[in-house]
Amino acid sequence: MKILKGVVASSGVVIGTACLYAEKVEEEIPHYVIEKDRTKGEILRLEEAIKKAKETMGSMARAAEKLFDKRASEIFSAHVLILDDPVLLERMKDLINTKLVNAEHAVSDAFEEYVKTYEKSELHFSELSHDVRDVRNRLLVSFGNLAGHFECPVGERQPVIVVSKRLTTSMVLNIPKEHVLSFVTEEGGFTTHATILARGYNVPVVFGVSVEVNIKCGDKIIVDGFDGKVFVSPDQATLDRYSNKISDIQKRKAVCVSVKDAPSKTQKGLRIKLKANISTPGEIELLRGLQYDGVGLLRTEFLFLNKETPPSEEEQFNMYKHILEEAKGLPVTVRLLDISPDKLPPYLNLPPQENPDLGIRGVRALDFFYDIYLVQVKAILRAAVFGDLRVLYPMISDMSDIDLFKKLIVSAKTSLKKEGKKFKKSIKEGIMVETPSAALLLDSLIKNVDFVNIGSNDLLQYTLAASRGNPLIEKRYHILHSSLVKLIELVVKSGKTHKKEVCLCGEVASFEEFYPLLLSVGLRSFSVAASKLSSIKCELLNHKRPDKTISKRLHKAVSKEDVDRIFFR
Repeated sequence: MKILKGVVASSGVVIGTACLYAEKVEEEIPHYVIEKDRTKGEILRLEEAIKKAKETMGSMARAAEKLFDKRASEIFSAHVLILDDPVLLERMKDLINTKLVNAEHAVSDAFEEYVKTYEKSELHFSELSHDVRDVRNRLLVSFGNLAGHFECPVGERQPVIVVSKRLTTSMVLNIPKEHVLSFVTEEGGFTTHATILARGYNVPVVFGVSVEVNIKCGDKIIVDGFDGKVFVSPDQATLDRYSNKISDIQKRKAVCVSVKDAPSKTQKGLRIKLKANISTPGEIELLRGLQYDGVGLLRTEFLFLNKETPPSEEEQFNMYKHILEEAKGLPVTVRLLDISPDKLPPYLNLPPQENPDLGIRGVRALDFFYDIYLVQVKAILRAAVFGDLRVLYPMISDMSDIDLFKKLIVSAKTSLKKEGKKFKKSIKEGIMVETPSAALLLDSLIKNVDFVNIGSNDLLQYTLAASRGNPLIEKRYHILHSSLVKLIELVVKSGKTHKKEVCLCGEVASFEEFYPLLLSVGLRSFSVAASKLSSIKCELLNHKRPDKTISKRLHKAVSKEDVDRIFFR
């Protein structure tokens, strides 16, 4: 028996057969020299492959919306934007024309240059490097090259533990959900796009495991997604121990199923608000039949991406009204367009920025695209007539930011009055606490709004002064860093003082393992992906009482490994 240690990205315990999944596209790339008169033909092959890749991505995005309820649309929108980069396209054509190489060779070389150039010039780009290579592989597959595949046929027939060098978005979406018991990989991270999608399968995900030399197809293995251990060819005693553990987990889940239609509560009867994050229009359908407390965060970027012109007021009005109707009287919180480097529609032109994460975001974008925000607010006010629709202001830093958004609301109302359109006169307003500044000033800010959402993803990156999703962060800092918890404690205290709701809607809220801490610091409202609602509700039901020592232990933790031991022991 071999025991391998890794890092837990999604918890659980499974016993099954290992099946290696290979994505050897880069190893299969044909490289050859062409005649001068064949360059036009190679460029045509390139253009056809790009077209096919976009069509495939579109199909995968639509399929993903039915399986996942978080970021699938944003991920594929980002991938399409990479393919649409005119600099990249011209470089591929230039390599064909000047180096007289085949289209696949040009794709490989151009993408590698693309990655290296931007990794050197933009720290933010490092979080996209995995996606860029994934897009490259998707494009190469479109030429007819070998796609990712299981190295043993058992993976095509039955549920297996998927073992691979790295986890990619294409891999997650190419493998049927019913065939996955767990993902075990050598490379990975908590906040990569692939991990976020994989967590939507509600199976154990463990990365940082030395798989290539230790696991082969057909091996019987145990994945302990609580302790981050992988047992290869386990002995009988270990099998018996984990079989009993799985049985206990199943009994616990059975209890949760029996009360699935009841409101979210802890074992001691403490009522918890559990809401849903919505990133795409199809996700609202995933909430049908689930018991939840409303939409805590409706991301509106999907309305603006993949378009040549901004969405009209009527288009937005109809979408907000539709989601309100689907929510059946529950509150829906709409976040205004949150412009960022990886969510920038092609028709919005910004001046060059040395560090986009510290540049034009939140209310700063209002100065550049006022008319677009005015149209969005008008649509929100009109739709609010049909239910409890609330507006959320992104990237607030101080009171002047709130004032500018409030003036925007006034302007929208004035415009609607002149046009004779029906709208809601009073709407609840909230702010995203995503900057240390907002957290530190919250006692004064919160007096001017009705509620607060904590965006832990951005709050973490601005507190640590390092881009979220950057591999350096995954290796060096924990997603639940002590400094983040101290800021959350500060925000919760302010909310209690002023009797205003504080809702956590960032990525840390999707980890069931973190709830003993989150509840202990006083949080009572959360918004998560629809796919996580049931498992987190079950975690709450089995939660006995807040652990008053867990926060102290976290603040004493010296390393990322110390933090992991607290939550994933």
